[in-house]
Amino acid sequence: MKTRLASLALVAVVLVGAGSLAACTPQITAVQAARDQIGQPYKSGGESRAEGGFDCSGLTYYAWKQAGVTLPRSASAQYGWSTRIKKADLQPGDFVFYSSTRSASNVSHVALYAGNGKIIQARKPGVPAGEYDLATWWTSNLVGYGRVPASALKG
Repeated sequence: MKTRLASLALVAVVLVGAGSLAACTPQITAVQAARDQIGQPYKSGGESRAEGGFDCSGLTYYAWKQAGVTLPRSASAQYGWSTRIKKADLQPGDFVFYSSTRSASNVSHVALYAGNGKIIQARKPGVPAGEYDLATWWTSNLVGYGRVPASALKG
């Protein structure tokens, strides 16, 4: 009986471990990589700690690179490259795009959707990378939402 219980316990541990591995998707990896940069300085053109910090698209570029996906480097190029989605379809790892002119033809800022109504972003000089509420941050300049194209995700 003890051997059977030990075997069942081992099977349970293996199944839980396998479930944890399955949950480690590129999207979750990207979000965690961005979250690990919270508190880093804003640096125009920056895309790493080694460079002294991140700008908005540098943070999304860095985060997704950690997940094995290379994005275009600028916010506007990431907007053009990503697949458009609706707010209701947002999932962790998706992009949230903004424009200082409120125009999709002039995207000037990108943030990474972290889930639970939060975004992670490198906002502006003097403000370190942080996590913010999607519902209240720069809503009048929101342009739309995007997702890494399925073709860019490695099988």
